[in-house]
Amino acid sequence: MSMSYNEAAREQYLEDLYEEHRKVAIDEFTSECLSSYYSENKLLAKPAFEALSDARELSALKPTASLVFAAIAMEVGLKAILLKPIVYGLVHANSVASLITDLALAHTGVDRYKKLLFRLLRDHGGLDLDTFTRSGSNKTLWEEISEIQTARNAIMHRAEKGSPEMAERALSVASEIIDHIFPDIVKGMGFHLHDGYRICADPQCKFKGTPFEQYFKST
Repeated sequence: MSMSYNEAAREQYLEDLYEEHRKVAIDEFTSECLSSYYSENKLLAKPAFEALSDARELSALKPTASLVFAAIAMEVGLKAILLKPIVYGLVHANSVASLITDLALAHTGVDRYKKLLFRLLRDHGGLDLDTFTRSGSNKTLWEEISEIQTARNAIMHRAEKGSPEMAERALSVASEIIDHIFPDIVKGMGFHLHDGYRICADPQCKFKGTPFEQYFKST
């Protein structure tokens, strides 16, 4: 869906505002802010993880429904798991408070803040969506996201059928975000996951059931 003149103008305003404060935002941003968000919201990935599980269960018999649930998992994963924690960290930089306020209140769709999303993830999350491709694909992850959104919209607004091929691609893209990118980010912060989504900061629990468990208890 194309943006209106007002939406495009607001997009440009946010882009210019971010660029104006970009250096200060990077200087003031700390990994502690990002880490604290994940630590305080240990189940933030659960809704996306469960939607992806539903999509997998439906894939064999209901590709259309599977595609819709995979698209939900993909978008919720992108926003709630990757972008929101970074925005939380940036809120602590007073110089970009107005930017974050505008972002949080004015934008509801992924495409409408694409440029800003790319910059935030590249500058503060180490993920360049301009170039990132998943294994086995010849398209960037963002190109695949856009195609899946188009297919999902056709289902939702025109009652079209989803093809098994597109459903499988949606599953793969959602899995890339939830099963690979997200775990890599939390691992880099010293966390690990339980049940595929629950964030844990206790290093000892990784050794439960091993000879190291008693060692940690004794020390």
